[in-house]
Amino acid sequence: MKLDIDYVRAQFDQLADDPEFTFASNAGGSYVCNQANQVLEHYNHHTRVQPYSRFSPSAEAGHAMDRAHAGWAEALNIRPSELTIGPSTSINTYVMAQAIGDIWKPGDEIIVTNQDHEANSGVWRRKALEKGVTIRQWEVEPDTGLLNIESLFPLLRDNTRWVFFTHCSNVIGTVNPVAAIVKTIKSGSNACVFNDAVAYAPHHIADLKALGVDGYAFSLYKVFGPHQGMLYVNKDIRGDLTSQAHYFNSGNPAKDFGPAGPQHAQIAGCAGVLDYFDELHQHHFGASDKKRSAKMEDIHHLMVQHENQLAAPLLEFLHHHADVRLLGKSHTNDNDRAPTIAFQPLKQSAKSVAHKLQDEKIGTEHGNFYAHRLVSDLGMDPDDGVVRLSLVHYNNQDEVNRILKALDSALN
Repeated sequence: MKLDIDYVRAQFDQLADDPEFTFASNAGGSYVCNQANQVLEHYNHHTRVQPYSRFSPSAEAGHAMDRAHAGWAEALNIRPSELTIGPSTSINTYVMAQAIGDIWKPGDEIIVTNQDHEANSGVWRRKALEKGVTIRQWEVEPDTGLLNIESLFPLLRDNTRWVFFTHCSNVIGTVNPVAAIVKTIKSGSNACVFNDAVAYAPHHIADLKALGVDGYAFSLYKVFGPHQGMLYVNKDIRGDLTSQAHYFNSGNPAKDFGPAGPQHAQIAGCAGVLDYFDELHQHHFGASDKKRSAKMEDIHHLMVQHENQLAAPLLEFLHHHADVRLLGKSHTNDNDRAPTIAFQPLKQSAKSVAHKLQDEKIGTEHGNFYAHRLVSDLGMDPDDGVVRLSLVHYNNQDEVNRILKALDSALN
């Protein structure tokens, strides 16, 4: 079965605004599906009051928020009490650094990588320095930017408390084998694992219990929805962490790691993304009583097949171009390559190439994309950085052909 791309594109009205424009900067924030916009519009028009009171429309407002919360917990195969919906992943990891770091002490160790977006790096490093904790860095391979699981073994110690790494780099684009890495970590230490999935979630809503992680975060505004961040914290470790809520709210799962007032309409709108996924599943597979997390797997298989077909010609073109350094894997054969494709032009600046592509109505960007450590350690100027082309399942082959034509002109 193939993804019905015409059906998919009909769920995103913004795609019809300019038929000659190709949006290839999805890793910075995707278009919002119609279903999420409809939920947001209804909430703001009809239930824009403080939620959770008995009167109408306050009760309806609370129900709309609860629907999103329960639905996303089901999609991720976790308990609702394990899910916090906050403003963004950067804020969520900042809050978690306080919750986790409060129990660190001198002699403890953590492991971070130089592959991550800074949201899953800097907050942990700062807290470790503050607490006198040793920081060990799991280094990428300098030629590819990939993480090698073999190089993780020597870093693990009996006093390793946490390991932080990404599910998929927002620059390298290769998917890390999270379940296998978690198994390695747990077999070699008593450490907990926190995983940043911001660059992965647009392509797959993962079963978190199957992954075995203790913490997991991603941003829904990159997954076709409102500007919110999803944060999972395993129930088995929550009691060991310091609540960040007001003292009288401590112990409330909805507030322990979400100290600020929730963004009511935005949270309600998160349910619209699930409505879209439900409709997408029904369109392709018919009515089903499968668990929502199982439906996410079905959708993932459709997406990855389609996205591989989009990415393959771009990777081949860039891999064989003499004036380009392609980062990450050059193929999709292993089904572990997101269509997030970054390259360094060798004979002109990344800025120059990005501007040429933009002049051809290709929506792309250049820079380090907050993976400053990675771009620097791969020997590039982090200010100029790389050109990044990032696609998702609503992109089509016609758009890829436009990108290829524009790339050929910009690089030659």
